[in-house]
Amino acid sequence: MDNRDGGLADWDDLKTFVAAAQAGSFGAAARRLRTTQPTITRRIDDLEARLGARLFDRGLRGVTLTRAGELVYDRALTMQRASADIERLAFDSAAPDTGDVTIAVPEGIGGYLLGLEVADFLRENPGIRLGLDCGFYPENPVDPHIDLSVQLSDAGGAPELAATPLATLHYALFASRDYLDTYGAPTRIEEAVGHRFVHHSAQVKDRGNWAKKTSAFLELSAPSMVVNSSTAMLHAVERGAGIGAIPTAIVAYAPHLVMLDIPPLASATLWLCHHREAVKSARVARVVEWLTGIFDARERPWFRPDFVHPREFAGWSWPVATARG
Repeated sequence: MDNRDGGLADWDDLKTFVAAAQAGSFGAAARRLRTTQPTITRRIDDLEARLGARLFDRGLRGVTLTRAGELVYDRALTMQRASADIERLAFDSAAPDTGDVTIAVPEGIGGYLLGLEVADFLRENPGIRLGLDCGFYPENPVDPHIDLSVQLSDAGGAPELAATPLATLHYALFASRDYLDTYGAPTRIEEAVGHRFVHHSAQVKDRGNWAKKTSAFLELSAPSMVVNSSTAMLHAVERGAGIGAIPTAIVAYAPHLVMLDIPPLASATLWLCHHREAVKSARVARVVEWLTGIFDARERPWFRPDFVHPREFAGWSWPVATARG
């Protein structure tokens, strides 16, 4: 590639380029890097001018890498990972129990699990500063600035990444007591089709073990509300907006929800993913230990691979909806 002005590519421009390539748009990259879209555009323009090559095809729906962009991306990503490893190793040698640890996690798990559990960890580890990157997207990429990613997909066979199963989530139909008292409680999945349904857009049939009958239910049910936020979905179901497919684990924190007397729709594995070098850091390893404890299925049966009905959870009393006679 011809270098038009003879200068070297700026490292900050390369980091911006990697973020834009992964995010798929300059706006999303700006949000990820906590800057503005014009800044992203300017940095990409500068990088393309320095390299003498167009790196992105730009469209109304975002950006895609050109052939030259794909070649630059592979090398820039390697550079970024190496830079992150150098910074991590240098810092850890001086202060192994001090510093930042960033966790990428879906919004619902971040808000209803980690957010409720984090106070004790911070009291016990005052030198560690946690960052929770709660994305509204289905999978959280393990970017170089992310130390750990809790996600509903494994590492996809990437050799530089490690993936460990954390827990199993069992999705069942829930509603509020007021909704069921008003509209009735279906006891078969076919009966649930005619009810108001609150649908999370990330719940699709190729995520997790969605049975054939469940897939048909999702296709036939006409959602009265579609959300990309687990918080919005839970609040809507709690207040009677309709029936929603929610992991049974949430009932540990919202025991007033009523599980319908219908078998779980699906199960999905929750994975802990990270770069293999990351856990060599003492502070990252400590966070891994904390996360593993949160999802310990021996103490929290709702995370077991085999479905355990909420009414069997020790120490909890669960309402189960039945047909009204």
